[in-house]
Amino acid sequence: MTDEEFTNALRRLGLSQAALARLLDDLGEQQPAPTTVWRWADGRSKVPIGVGALLSLLEQLPSDIRNQLTRRAVRAA
Repeated sequence: MTDEEFTNALRRLGLSQAALARLLDDLGEQQPAPTTVWRWADGRSKVPIGVGALLSLLEQLPSDIRNQLTRRAVRAA
């Protein structure tokens, strides 16, 4: 996933970079530092395959299920 694809996926999902970091933490992954997520969006670092896969899967879910999964991460913003 390119930095542009990453940024567009976050936008389509209604997730900020910080919300994505919280979501990863909620799902049991270590929460990445805000600068790490910024580097993915800026193209300074490659988006990890697992993060790209997660975003793709989230986009394929029905909106009600997707909203349930992301609600806590988005609300904390």
